[in-house]
Amino acid sequence: MRKIHITYRKKATLYLTTAFVLYTAVFALLLILSALDKNPGAEISDLTFGDIFDIYTIMLYLAILILFGILLFIITFTSHKLWAVMDTLRNFVNNAESGNIDYNAVRFPETSSGETGNKIISLYKQLEDSKLEIIKEKDLNRKMKQEMTNNIAHELKTPVSSIRGYLEILLGDKPIDDERRHYFLERSYSQTLRLSNLINDVSVINKIEESSELFQKEKINIRQIAQEAVDELADSIAEKNIEVHNKISPDIHINGNHSLMYGIFRNLIENVVSYAGENITIGMESHKEDKEFYYFRFYDTGCGVEEQYLTRLFDRFLRIDTGRSRKNGGTGLGLSIVKHAVLFHQGSIVAKNAPDGGLEFYFSFKKTDNE
Repeated sequence: MRKIHITYRKKATLYLTTAFVLYTAVFALLLILSALDKNPGAEISDLTFGDIFDIYTIMLYLAILILFGILLFIITFTSHKLWAVMDTLRNFVNNAESGNIDYNAVRFPETSSGETGNKIISLYKQLEDSKLEIIKEKDLNRKMKQEMTNNIAHELKTPVSSIRGYLEILLGDKPIDDERRHYFLERSYSQTLRLSNLINDVSVINKIEESSELFQKEKINIRQIAQEAVDELADSIAEKNIEVHNKISPDIHINGNHSLMYGIFRNLIENVVSYAGENITIGMESHKEDKEFYYFRFYDTGCGVEEQYLTRLFDRFLRIDTGRSRKNGGTGLGLSIVKHAVLFHQGSIVAKNAPDGGLEFYFSFKKTDNE
């Protein structure tokens, strides 16, 4: 900063000197022209000092000169700080172009122009930070999509290979009795259902993530939709001798999507039916509310899960028991859909092991604005 100030003092001195010389020359020229006008026919060489200068002219010259000097000094003194700001900004731009930015090294004078300079640097830093966040987010999304693509390819491999094998046997030259033919067709159909479920689940997740505005919202009743899922899965529930208690208040309505809300409860119930065991209980309840959210608890009295899996329970294609998952026809995306659907309704969800055994899900939905 010391070198910068020296530079500006030199500039100020040069400007003042130049202005003084120009002013004196112009003023002298005007005086000479005025003297010639008063003495018609006279030459410049004929004019005396008294013809050009009188006491009033000299006083006027000095007064104007003093005022001009003061004005120019004030302008130069006040503008040198603005020059310092501009010089600092110019150096910052040069460093930014070379990719060598040290925000801590940027210093501005404590003036209004310096404050403006600080705001410019601050805005630039915010833009750069935002760009980095966008780049990181894009890279994370790319990695997640790549991982999901790899997982989908892996999940498709088994049913596609199975269907191909069954069809090759059916189309082969060896004779097949009706019973075996029926078995292979039944297994092929089962694998196509698995493929269909996988495609549907992937489609739902992608739609929520990338085109959530396509899901229409309407006034929905939470208890009613939860009961729809229970009724739809009644046969599977009865087969495992599972008792269901729906204690959700019938008065809770929100502005949401019926299909996604149904998917939340259906996937939670299917998860219990598939992995929690037999002769257990499923409970659903609305346990509290505040100004913004309704809070719910979904639980079962089954076997629960190991603590190490709780934080990853909503990950895509997570299978704690791979063999059982595939045998039950699960896609590994059910709980991931649950989380995405809860987020769609501006809520949150966590999973915990119940103290007395079983798994608990605590989740929330945002209230309708006019409630």
